[in-house]
Amino acid sequence: MSISIGAISNAWYRFRAKRQLITSISALIGSNLSSSLLSALGGLLIARFIGPEVAGLYKAYTIPLTYLTFLHLGTFDGLWRQIPFYLGKDMPDKVNALASSAGTWNLIVSLLVSSGFLLCALYSLFHHDLYGVAGWLAQGCCCWAAFYGGYLGATYRTINQFTSLARIQLIQALLNFSAVFITPFLAFYGLCLRASITPLVGVWLNHRYRPLRIPYSLDKIAFKEVVSIGLPFCLLGSLYTSVWVATESALIFALGGVTDLGFFTVAAVIREGMTVLPQSIHQVLSPRVVEKYSRTGSIKEMNSSLIKITVMVVIVMVTLILLSSITLDYLVPFAIPKYVNGIPLMKICLWFSVVQAADLPLNSLFALGNWWLYGRGILVGLLVFALGTYLLLPVIGGLESVAYGSLLGRSARTVVAYLELFILLRSKKCAAPPAAG
Repeated sequence: MSISIGAISNAWYRFRAKRQLITSISALIGSNLSSSLLSALGGLLIARFIGPEVAGLYKAYTIPLTYLTFLHLGTFDGLWRQIPFYLGKDMPDKVNALASSAGTWNLIVSLLVSSGFLLCALYSLFHHDLYGVAGWLAQGCCCWAAFYGGYLGATYRTINQFTSLARIQLIQALLNFSAVFITPFLAFYGLCLRASITPLVGVWLNHRYRPLRIPYSLDKIAFKEVVSIGLPFCLLGSLYTSVWVATESALIFALGGVTDLGFFTVAAVIREGMTVLPQSIHQVLSPRVVEKYSRTGSIKEMNSSLIKITVMVVIVMVTLILLSSITLDYLVPFAIPKYVNGIPLMKICLWFSVVQAADLPLNSLFALGNWWLYGRGILVGLLVFALGTYLLLPVIGGLESVAYGSLLGRSARTVVAYLELFILLRSKKCAAPPAAG
């Protein structure tokens, strides 16, 4: 029985591809888990010395920038979709044109938004509000990470590039942890300084090791394409990410003041730490799904693999949540006694990671390029978020009602998206043909 050279070559190619995928996921998970542990330990140390009132005061300054992140106009989403799509079509010149225009736009937005925060800081200085000066200047630094840093992150789309990104994220985490030790002495100003240094260093590293070393120019045709693909995803995606998170903070601040917002700040750190594993897997799988769809025009083959991975990740996350929930009862009173009243909120936030894990198959919907198919579940989720919070408010109070309402809303979005995917697969269609913009 003979084996052809082609069969051996194909088998070797598949082996190398799987090995690269495992290496990239392992690197990202290792980096993100290390970053998460450092972030959690750093948050624990800060909470040990900084009360919820001070933490909540700083959190209040972050709300405007969270709402403003939509100003990238979908260029991140467009690059996430189109870079692997055109790589699958072997069109590198198209990739460079789109990336160049998106980079120019985000540099402009970074400059304009940071100038706006600088004006806010000068206004606070004129009124002798030193907290305002420090808070707004910190946001002026953060906006460079939000826009230009976000653009650079969107250009890391291939297997090898993810390992470089993992190293950069680990360096940021180490720096962010080191900056913790200034907060006991500077309190609110220490939080602002820590929030300023790390994002700027991250932007510098991402720029230095950027995968696409191209000159920036705002080509109208390329910019129109990346925005036309990305903006619809951005508008709906922003509702699910930045607008959703900002609304959580705004509602808690309005209903409970800076103290409750401080409790939520620590709970949000725990929530982010728990979602590291599913986010790392999503980060690597997303461009692979799009690239494969651009080659084959079908999502069915990849979707079966995504379901298997999702089941395993969900089981792991539920196990971690049950263990973490028990740990919080003993750890918080000992390590951060000022935040004991926030334990119920922390336990609610643990369960967001299960929703994040269950979202992995939704990469298939993103690959189709059909923004309405991908995003209408988000609108349902927002309605459930608002309705759940409203109904629970008189029963359990503002802090926990917002958390439960948010969790219910995100769960509803996932359920709707699964229904969309199920109907799509049952109809034996891949929705619209592969959109090239």
